Amino acid sequence: MTIEIVDLGAWGAATLVSEYDPDGDAIRVNARAVERVRRALGDVEAETFVALAIEHERFHRAHPNASERDAVANAERATNADARRFEIALARS
Repeated sequence: MTIEIVDLGAWGAATLVSEYDPDGDAIRVNARAVERVRRALGDVEAETFVALAIEHERFHRAHPNASERDAVANAERATNADARRFEIALARS
C-alpha cells in the first residue's frame, strides 16, 4: 500500500479529504485540505489531520463494506483525535 498527499481537485463547497484506491492499493490525502487545516490550526494539527485521514482510509481498506461512521470512529480511536474539529476547520476556511 502506498500513501500519497496529492491535489485531489476542487469540489466546490464540499471537500474530498482522502480516498482509498483499491486498484492501486493507495491512500491519497488531499493536499488542499491539509493546507487548509494547517492555516486554520497549525502544523501539529495538520499532521494529526493527515494521520486521521490515513487511519480512516486504512479502515475502509480492511473493511470495504463498513460505514463512514465506523471508519471515523476507528480513526478517532487510533489517533486520539476529534474528526469534528477538522470538519469545522475545513468548513470555515
